[in-house]
Amino acid sequence: MASVDSVLAAKRAGFVGLGRLGLCTALKFEESGWDVLGCDVFPDYVESINSKSLRSTEPGVQEALRSSTNLRATLILEDVLNHADIIFILVATPTGVGEEAYDTTTLSRVLSSVASLKPKNKHIVICCTVMPGYISRVGTYLLENCDGCTLSYNPEFIAQGAIMQGLSEPDVVLIGEGSHEAGDILQAMYENATVNQPRICRMSPASAEIMKLSVNCFVTTKISFANMIGDIADATPGADKYDILAAVGEDSRVGTKCILPGYGFGGPCFPRDNRALGTYARMVGVEPSICEATDRYNRLHADRMAEDLLSKGLEHYVIDDVAYKPKCPVDIIEESQPIEIGKRLVRAGKKVTIRDRYRIVDLVKQTYGRVFQYDILQEEGSDINDTCNPLSSYKR
Repeated sequence: MASVDSVLAAKRAGFVGLGRLGLCTALKFEESGWDVLGCDVFPDYVESINSKSLRSTEPGVQEALRSSTNLRATLILEDVLNHADIIFILVATPTGVGEEAYDTTTLSRVLSSVASLKPKNKHIVICCTVMPGYISRVGTYLLENCDGCTLSYNPEFIAQGAIMQGLSEPDVVLIGEGSHEAGDILQAMYENATVNQPRICRMSPASAEIMKLSVNCFVTTKISFANMIGDIADATPGADKYDILAAVGEDSRVGTKCILPGYGFGGPCFPRDNRALGTYARMVGVEPSICEATDRYNRLHADRMAEDLLSKGLEHYVIDDVAYKPKCPVDIIEESQPIEIGKRLVRAGKKVTIRDRYRIVDLVKQTYGRVFQYDILQEEGSDINDTCNPLSSYKR
């Protein structure tokens, strides 16, 4: 395998998959002095990266791309393998079906393509979320004939719409090292690329696969817990849920993050990671009661919010800011909780208008069609005040 000294001296990194997360990660390492070559499958997209004409709603990407001097894109996987001895793979692992919580078809195809080129002495790093056991059961099997190659797991803890900031200032860097040398290289890269001296946690790939899901499961548990306490306080005369939870968060054993009442959790990561941990727990004979309770209360809280709104007796409701998290700069509505509330209102026979910026409204139209009515904000960040919008009092 490639030595730590040779990889760190050359400072060349390869990326397979230059989507939103892949490009952001590549740009962060380029900023810290690495010569980066990445590949993707879309010719126009590759050209937009090389010409620096790419338009992205992800904050900071366009500026970082324009400022970059050592980042290039290609359509050819072999060029990436020839360029560097450390290769990051960041392809989509979308929600799967049944016990396959993540669809790793593309990831496995990439690993098979890498293996077909018979690379030697490469450190290969999977950065996309996978089910526990994937590295040992599938990943290393697909690469077993690649002499001297290691396979590590290095998922990111970021939020869509704040990826660049999350990569610069992570709370934790998780390294599931395929070898001690691979771990040393990754640790050195992150120590140089981050600005806040994060806690770097090195462990086996199997441990890292479980840890990745565990973090999101714990966060979703805090959110559901906070909303349960908030619902209890709302049902108690004289109680203030914000005062209660602010005080709860001040206990150092709890912490202030994700302990506010409001909408439940949604988005592309939290719900499915929580469910995935539960699925894996059952596969190894552990009853995932906490995962299931967290997911169940998230649904119950949406029911309760809808019931509260229905009690106001309105015939028409306007719901704004319906991306998966509040004031989200990127266009993602996956498991949006405001939309979930809207669906419940519609099932109760009420008219619901979804009001947001054009691209968010268009996504909702494509998904729900005539279920809702729609209103497009004329300007980004417009102030919204509407007597038909009782949800405006909810904090997100």
